[in-house]
Amino acid sequence: MVVFKARGLMPPVFTPLNDDQTVNYELIPAYADYLSKAGIKSVLVGGTTGEHMSLSVGDRKKVIDSWVKAAKTTGLHIQVQVGGAPLADVLDLASYCERAGADSLLTLPELYFKPQDVSELVAYVELVAKAAPNLPVLYYHIPSMSKVEINMPAFVKAATARISNFKGIKFTSNDLSEGAQVLRALRDDQEMFLGADTLIAPAALLGIKSSIGTTWNLFPKLAQEILEAVEKNDVSKARELQEKLSLAIEAHTAEGAWVPIMKAGMEIISGIKVGPPSLPQRPISEEARKRIEDKLRGLRIIN
Repeated sequence: MVVFKARGLMPPVFTPLNDDQTVNYELIPAYADYLSKAGIKSVLVGGTTGEHMSLSVGDRKKVIDSWVKAAKTTGLHIQVQVGGAPLADVLDLASYCERAGADSLLTLPELYFKPQDVSELVAYVELVAKAAPNLPVLYYHIPSMSKVEINMPAFVKAATARISNFKGIKFTSNDLSEGAQVLRALRDDQEMFLGADTLIAPAALLGIKSSIGTTWNLFPKLAQEILEAVEKNDVSKARELQEKLSLAIEAHTAEGAWVPIMKAGMEIISGIKVGPPSLPQRPISEEARKRIEDKLRGLRIIN
């Protein structure tokens, strides 16, 4: 019986890069320590934020190894996203994660020959799950990027019936109506992770308490405070904190694409030098970085 216990806030970690685009593996232990001290219990390696779709399989494996090693001292649950590559590489990465000591897997769908219906998507996830039969496997629903727009409640029910180690979903969509249906379709031993940072408070009111959000790297305490306010039924406090988080995110999104702006924000807020985005993405300008910094000061998020 495969058991999946990760719950709550799970930051998708950045892949720290040097200016020459090589991976800065040496930074990962300090990064893991920073998140652990902020109260984080689990991380996602290789998600959109981690840019693993732009990395070689060899580099992806080394990054996985580095995070698994860092977890030995921090106790972090290490979930790894293995998709965004040819199927042979996805299956290789999945089996590698099991051997390397990762705790759970997340997978994108096939991104070129896209699944057309529930049965095709279940068949794909089943292949990944069979490559790592002893690990919990979750599906990564991000239609804005993958363009795979399949009904998720129906998928979850079919995947649960067919895949013994299928343990849930990362739901990166603003459709909280569908999200609530997904939550009802899951069993108690499965979990749904919201992937929309600006909706953490309303999602929590619907019972969606776990989330994988890039900004949990930058604002872990703020996210925790939002969830605590919801738990205490302090709706006005939850709304106030959600508005602060949303404005902080908007300070970034005005300046460019998601990963480049968030990597810049991570350096501004934490001082951790995660470096430039992976090619073909480009870093934001110094002027854009300064505008983000000024807006964060105005919000009193930084001094």
